[in-house]
Amino acid sequence: MKIVWKSNKENTKITPLRLLNLEYAVQLQVIKILIKKVEHLMDYQSLIVVEVDPQNGAVCINKETPEPLYSILQRNFHGFDSKMEKTFSIREKVEHPSFMSV
Repeated sequence: MKIVWKSNKENTKITPLRLLNLEYAVQLQVIKILIKKVEHLMDYQSLIVVEVDPQNGAVCINKETPEPLYSILQRNFHGFDSKMEKTFSIREKVEHPSFMSV
């Protein structure tokens, strides 16, 4: 999968952590859609081109993505909000796993 970052002068204020979180969230959603809708096309994931605006988190599927992947992703990609992105933040509270005694 190729991610095209839309850039402008304001993007210089974007932290690398935010970019990493956005990239992970986009990849996760694309993979979920492929698994749910067209698992047999997972091998073609490298042909997918996604545009991300890091300023506002807007995401769109680029027309370079071949059919039927483009149509499937366009119909099913609902974007994500900042809550999803925050779940990947290292600043969030870290919960330690609890272990059951055997």
